[in-house]
Amino acid sequence: MFGNLMVRSRGIITSKTLFRDIVQTDKPVYGTTSLSSVVSAECLKSALLTSGDIDVSLLTSLVKGYRTTSVSSIRSAIEPLQGAWPFDVVPHGYKIQFKPRGSASVATIAASELDARGIGEAPGVSVTNSREMDSVLPRRVVLSHLDVEREYDSGQQYAERLNTEAVNVSEISLALVMSSAEAAKTAETLLYLYWLERYDLTFALPPSRGALEPGDVIVVNANEATYRLRLTSITYTSDGRVECAAKYDSTAVYTAAAVGAAGASTGVALKLSGDSRVALLDIPTLADDLNTAGFPMAMTGYLAGWPGGVLFRSDDNGQTWVDVQGVSSPGATMGVASNALGVVGTDLIDKASTLAVSFYGPAPSSVSELSMFNGANHFAYGAHGRWEIIAAQTCTLQVDGSYVLTNLLRGRAGTEWAMSTHVSGDAVIALDTSLSFLTSNTNSIGLARSYQAVTEGRAISSSASDQVAFTYSAVNLKPLSPVYLNGNRHPTTNDWTLTWIRRTRIGGAWRDLVDASLGEASELYDVEIYSSGAYTTLKRTFSSLASATTPYTSAQQVTDFGSNQATLYVKIYQLSATVGRGSPLITSITR
Repeated sequence: MFGNLMVRSRGIITSKTLFRDIVQTDKPVYGTTSLSSVVSAECLKSALLTSGDIDVSLLTSLVKGYRTTSVSSIRSAIEPLQGAWPFDVVPHGYKIQFKPRGSASVATIAASELDARGIGEAPGVSVTNSREMDSVLPRRVVLSHLDVEREYDSGQQYAERLNTEAVNVSEISLALVMSSAEAAKTAETLLYLYWLERYDLTFALPPSRGALEPGDVIVVNANEATYRLRLTSITYTSDGRVECAAKYDSTAVYTAAAVGAAGASTGVALKLSGDSRVALLDIPTLADDLNTAGFPMAMTGYLAGWPGGVLFRSDDNGQTWVDVQGVSSPGATMGVASNALGVVGTDLIDKASTLAVSFYGPAPSSVSELSMFNGANHFAYGAHGRWEIIAAQTCTLQVDGSYVLTNLLRGRAGTEWAMSTHVSGDAVIALDTSLSFLTSNTNSIGLARSYQAVTEGRAISSSASDQVAFTYSAVNLKPLSPVYLNGNRHPTTNDWTLTWIRRTRIGGAWRDLVDASLGEASELYDVEIYSSGAYTTLKRTFSSLASATTPYTSAQQVTDFGSNQATLYVKIYQLSATVGRGSPLITSITR
């Protein structure tokens, strides 16, 4: 694109900074450049042509810029220029000549010269004239272009023929930088050319007219009329006659007077792209259809101009990288909390606590209470290894651009254990459709890998500070911790009977008169008995229990502790056939 430091490489006009193999051959040109220099530069890209093989001296129009979008032939690169500034490409001696249309006549043909015929041939028609039907011609020509007055945004101008019953619309896209006035004139010229050149004329001239070439304009004084014609092709017969095909020509067509309107332009604000922010979420599954090995990934940019990014993974400590997932702008809703939430009950909406968050990417919004209970406005709050799933009904924008989240649901999806782990600066990430689920396999569980989020248009960094170490522990496949431990201690035998209620990580929607689905291949539990609330000394383990109950006899208590126990310190795990123990219920019971 001329005027914007653009050069051409292998048929592509592009910025020198985008590709390493582009060599800048011209100094930057600002404003306009001549059509002759553009055409010459295109032709000389061919290894078969030199400057002595072409003649562009007749091309005097000025070009503001143009664009090609793919590797292509020289002809396809020149054709858009022909559309805006009509010219013919013809052999002239030993050169290829670029001849603009609308030039002066080079010869006047008398009527006696027409219908040149061979010896013994009968007289024919001096000029054969065929015409295309009006119904197939365009009523309107709509021209799309790159508008120089609107920061190269796409613009449209049109020309319309009113005195016709034709209804066709011809849409032409020229990847040329033009003003609105130039585009309007070009549209008008193209429309007039459709109608002017609907006629095809053929005639034969004597050998004395052998100097005529395609592209020449001639005046033919036929018996019935005088024609101004542009020769489109010439065939030399074996006896020297010149058989010509031609179109009507008019100088006025190429000097259109149309005026175009540029329209409004808001200008272009250049924005910094900035770095990418990424979070790899080893959290419980929130959707039944994601019951497979893998984890959600959230990515956004720190700055408003972030164009998108790509997540790369390395399995060899940063030696090699493979791209895993691309994310388009604006990415996920991610933020940083400036305060820490405490421990509250999980069975009611927490209307007392507030969480102040500075968000990157899309901003959150408030939802109804019903929408919140149905899954809207859920967030992962915390850090790797201690994520709590919360929900917020109300998100209030503050004067400093931060948000305050209120009317909270805490400890969702079995994460109530993480409520006591929060600190100021914890991450807050919206769990919505902007996240990408990165499918994995069970063999990758527990393997440490490196990840890196790279902003679109940037290169992978070799700095360890830009890499994120992450070990997938398959939290989404682990059973949730059981709840509601209960127990009875026999008054005479001192035997304990412990019971609890399981939870399910998938298919847990409320259904009347139906128990929650198991969510695992089979129902199994491990129960551990500890010596104290420190949970450091393990006394007994009940393994692979097939139901949510277990006895703890007096004899077992005496063996473990030396006496019967009035208080038990217990951990209860539900088991998964894939990942083993799930999250534990850690509690005590006294009877």
